[in-house]
Amino acid sequence: MKVPSCILLGLIVLTDGSKGNPTFIVRNKLSNASSNYTPLLKQSSSLDIRGGASKDTTIQKEDEGKSSVTTTIFNLANNVAGAGILTLAAGKASGTGWIPSILTCMALAFMSAHTFILIGKACEMTGEKTFKGLWAGAFGERTSWIVDSMVFIQCFLVSIIYTGLLGDIFSALLKSLGFSYANRTPVIIAAATCIFWPLNMIKDLSGLAFTSILGLVAVLYTVFFVVTRSLDGSYSAVEPIGKFIAEGGIVLPSFEKSSLWNFDLNSLVLISNLGLAFISHYNAPSYWQSLKNRNTKRFTKVAYSAYTILTLIYVTIMCAGYATFGDACKGNILLNYSSNDILSTLGRVSTGLSIVFGFPLISNGAREGLKNASSALGVASISDPRNRTVLVTVLLIITTLLSIVLSDIKLIAGLTGALMGSSLVYICPAIIYTRVVAQLHGKGSDAYRVAKRNIAFIPFGIFTAIMGIIMTLKNTILK
Repeated sequence: MKVPSCILLGLIVLTDGSKGNPTFIVRNKLSNASSNYTPLLKQSSSLDIRGGASKDTTIQKEDEGKSSVTTTIFNLANNVAGAGILTLAAGKASGTGWIPSILTCMALAFMSAHTFILIGKACEMTGEKTFKGLWAGAFGERTSWIVDSMVFIQCFLVSIIYTGLLGDIFSALLKSLGFSYANRTPVIIAAATCIFWPLNMIKDLSGLAFTSILGLVAVLYTVFFVVTRSLDGSYSAVEPIGKFIAEGGIVLPSFEKSSLWNFDLNSLVLISNLGLAFISHYNAPSYWQSLKNRNTKRFTKVAYSAYTILTLIYVTIMCAGYATFGDACKGNILLNYSSNDILSTLGRVSTGLSIVFGFPLISNGAREGLKNASSALGVASISDPRNRTVLVTVLLIITTLLSIVLSDIKLIAGLTGALMGSSLVYICPAIIYTRVVAQLHGKGSDAYRVAKRNIAFIPFGIFTAIMGIIMTLKNTILK
């Protein structure tokens, strides 16, 4: 029986991947804990030659970030907000009351920002520039395949979500244009064959950088139209009956499970969906490196500001979507709206386009994660450039088949959030940061005693992973 990765990650903090030898190089023994850690420079050949200090200074200057706090906040919020917002109303519809839903979103945002900051602090203390580098330094190079595997799983699952969303969106659009035969399955197959495969074969993806702005436009527009429809009464099921309800052809709103305070195990479905919506922690080192005049205080401001913006977006669309359709909210909220609704049509188009051009970036992340993990485990053939076409094709076939079989986006989104959200948002940052502090300050230091408090995220992550998966299955497949 295989051990779930979230449990493995939770237990590995008790082991020493480097056999007791600290990986990070400390030039001078650090004294007792201080809240302001001094960055540790890695040893390099430039310091071993005459004049090395001057050369090292040049390297440091080249390494300085260029993004202001405001720009970094915008980039982080833009990177995190995505298709995950379409599942939040359905997460609330699983049975969570209005007030607990809002408080849960706020609490998880605060926790996610805190663990995001832990990664930045670890980068400051070690000088590492990547999530993988932090992990390898903390637990040894031999365990770095774990991080590559997590990146692969995360990107692969998101690619399934993207493919399924595109099938939902384009099939609805084509049917509204009179193509009655345009069901979800043939649309997914056609998109995979004619759109995704050619785009995935592109080697230089720099030309797709514009998808970041396209995705932001899609998110903001979706929030706008969902809020508008929740306020204008066009989907009202009570007198006066809304325009689109009177036309028929859509699922009627229902509020039987609506409550003010209810919070039970079914709320783990919403927690899992939010876990997916708040993931960006493996990119935290990149944001740390890009921040101008970076230090813990400025990075903390970036994290809390960005996650506050995300909370406002998520709470707004979650509440507006549920206020419109109630318990009838679908895993993809866009599917609840009438095909005759021009605002929802524009929302489907903008979201569909952002998915089309964003998919190659996600699938490329999956391939790179798989290649790195397989190479570390001794399977070199997968990373062989000559096998690139085969790798692209096989992964796309598997993605397509799974997106067809898993027709309810709520299922795969919930499973992804429960498994990967728990691992990447709660467990990994806590064990990396705690391990780094132990290596640099010692387990008897005040710094370690303070850092050790973050270990509380590990049982929380394990619990939300296991119970999130169980409750997601219960509310979808076993319903």
